[in-house]
Amino acid sequence: MLNPQTGDQQAFLRAGREIGEIPVKISYRIIELFSDGLYASPTKAVEELVSNSFDAGATNVHVILSPDQTAEDALIAVVDDGESMDEIGLQQHWIIGVSKKRALARLPKRRNQIGKFGIGKLATFVLAKKLTHVCKRGSKYFAVTMDYSRIPQGKDGSVEYDAEKEVVVLPLRQLTQEETRQCLPPLLFGSDPGYKAIPLFGPKAPKSWTVAIMSSLKDLAKEIQMGRLEWILKTAMPMGTDFNAR
Repeated sequence: MLNPQTGDQQAFLRAGREIGEIPVKISYRIIELFSDGLYASPTKAVEELVSNSFDAGATNVHVILSPDQTAEDALIAVVDDGESMDEIGLQQHWIIGVSKKRALARLPKRRNQIGKFGIGKLATFVLAKKLTHVCKRGSKYFAVTMDYSRIPQGKDGSVEYDAEKEVVVLPLRQLTQEETRQCLPPLLFGSDPGYKAIPLFGPKAPKSWTVAIMSSLKDLAKEIQMGRLEWILKTAMPMGTDFNAR
């Protein structure tokens, strides 16, 4: 269905044209200590992404896992129909330790926000080497990939680092609708209720959506059991008639 000419299952890492850069100031060692300490459970790390979807005012969230988590191109994806992010939103998203949620004059769907400190995204470090956000906002499409292996290691293994010099720069990409359609892996398209709840393209597609894709999975990601994850999402998230996670 997708990428018929190349068979490239990870085209989402490169597709589109670069329109800017997002500098991220954070030490690899800080992420390592933070993530390993708070997110030793693989399901907890996925829960953080679902929490972001809730805070964005999503009605539907769909968690998708590759059938074989040991495969080289295995993925974990979280798709939601929340307010999503444009160029400015993606730049703000990667300001570590600062959350724009505190300053919102209008909370999405008037929900009390779960995340407050702008650090929940770092939970993905324990599951994958790369985190990509592909976003639709209105009629525009954007993508940003964080490669955790590019983050400065810090001085002599400590948490100290030079905030002026040790910065990882994330290319901010803009895509056409067709580029977006072609770059997303076939895994994100299906006929089950979760897919039908958030059609990414076509007349029934929501005005905005976000696809968070974890790729180059680590060993901890291979321990995720779908049944356990479904139970966590049903019991730990503030479920209601206006929020459905599958």
